[in-house]
Amino acid sequence: MNWILLVMAAIVAVVLAMLVGGAMSPRERVATRALTTPCPAADLFALLRAADGPPRWCADLPAMRVVHESPPTTVHFELVTDDGAPMGTWTVHVTEMAQGSKATIVEAVAVPNLLVRFVRSIGGNGARPERFLLAVARELGVPATVDTPASS
Repeated sequence: MNWILLVMAAIVAVVLAMLVGGAMSPRERVATRALTTPCPAADLFALLRAADGPPRWCADLPAMRVVHESPPTTVHFELVTDDGAPMGTWTVHVTEMAQGSKATIVEAVAVPNLLVRFVRSIGGNGARPERFLLAVARELGVPATVDTPASS
């Protein structure tokens, strides 16, 4: 019977540690990811602009809608939960380069759940924009690299 209490105490201690860790992590998170691709900037912008939804080629994203755009360089998306509540924003900048183009996403999200905040502090920050940019490269059918700019 004592081993059951020890196991339960260990589980409570782990959950409590995660809650404290989440409370100590920042509620607002900002992550930046950049995609470098050989395709023209106009093609890249058109595909990014069509991501209002989320797109069929990257269905694991939360719902997102375009709130402002400045063609052919910038699109601002609002990310919303399944309930329709805003959870953050993406600002996407497309720049022409000598050998192709580059798209940079700045994700700013609020993470109210302490457990999710703790998990994201371990290494999940920026995973969503990175998955999206890799899906963009697959949709374009071109080789691409996704990196974390030095300012992130």
